[in-house]
Amino acid sequence: MKDSKKLLERIKVNKFNLISMPGIDLSPEEADQFIDYVADQSAMKDFARVKKMNKPSAFIRAMGFGDGDFLYPAGSFNESKYKKKFGQNKITLNTYKMRGAVVVFDDDLEENIEGAKFKDHLMKIVTAKIANQLEMAYYMAESSGGNNNWDTDDIRSLFDGWRYIITHSQAGEQYHNDVSGGADIKDACDGGESGSEFEEAGEIAEYIAAEYRWEFKYHQMIKNMPSKYKANNGLEKMKFLNSDLVSQDYIEALQSRGTALGDAVLQGKVPTSYGKVGIIDVPLMPTNLGDPDAGADGEVGAGEYTDVLLTPKDNLIIGMQRDIRIESQREAADEATYVFYSIKTGCTIENVNACVLLRCLEHGC
Repeated sequence: MKDSKKLLERIKVNKFNLISMPGIDLSPEEADQFIDYVADQSAMKDFARVKKMNKPSAFIRAMGFGDGDFLYPAGSFNESKYKKKFGQNKITLNTYKMRGAVVVFDDDLEENIEGAKFKDHLMKIVTAKIANQLEMAYYMAESSGGNNNWDTDDIRSLFDGWRYIITHSQAGEQYHNDVSGGADIKDACDGGESGSEFEEAGEIAEYIAAEYRWEFKYHQMIKNMPSKYKANNGLEKMKFLNSDLVSQDYIEALQSRGTALGDAVLQGKVPTSYGKVGIIDVPLMPTNLGDPDAGADGEVGAGEYTDVLLTPKDNLIIGMQRDIRIESQREAADEATYVFYSIKTGCTIENVNACVLLRCLEHGC
């Protein structure tokens, strides 16, 4: 997907096809410029692989021989040991059409707010908002009956996003990969009891006072990533994707240890990482999700939890049949110009088995 800068370079705008944010009056008595607080916060799309598509559907087929040995002692080798069948799994990537429009009124243009910069400023706002909305959809969309029950006029109701695919990838579920298997899902709120996943429930880093040491949940996530994906420097291709609040909790824990690494990370001298795995801040990662134990997994606004996703680069896939198309239409009766935009896009995951999702994670404020 093109970022905001590339979109601005591609779109030619003159005073007859500008766009404006509706409902805002910009008068000459006000300052000759206005400040917006809209930023392109999308980060996951840059980590994902973008697949250009000519049709609404594309297929990715995984194939393998499954379990079992390939070599046997010659004396016991017979026809029963032959490998006769491939295992296969077809991953479907669909795109969905999305549309929108904004309006600029002649009165706004005549005020000449910001002069020639006005058009670029407005286009920057629109493209940033589109990028942010798509990022939320790629991660949180649910069309198959998730806890959010998105309204039909919400693009998150069109398809299943990456989180839903991961959490519904176990054996017998909709997104299980019959060749490689399902994703590994860890609950950060499961800790402190016999058989629990973590010694301490809570944030990404918890101090175990009785043993004078820290428990980093990143560590357990790496341990649970199948070894075949970590071989041949595979860890260097992986990243932790989480809210910047989670990253700050981790940095604070490093700082409290009083080590050279903690000081270096805090001062920005080295990239934030856990071992060989880098950490990518995803500002739009939800931090108000519900508790899985309460039946509210992934429900926005149902709690104060967040996620961390560990996966290799390019494992998340964005399908793009049409980049953002922008067309204008002059309406003399309204003394305005209507600008329509549309896009055809969707998402999937190539290999859910190469995903470890940590959910139900507490975070600092």
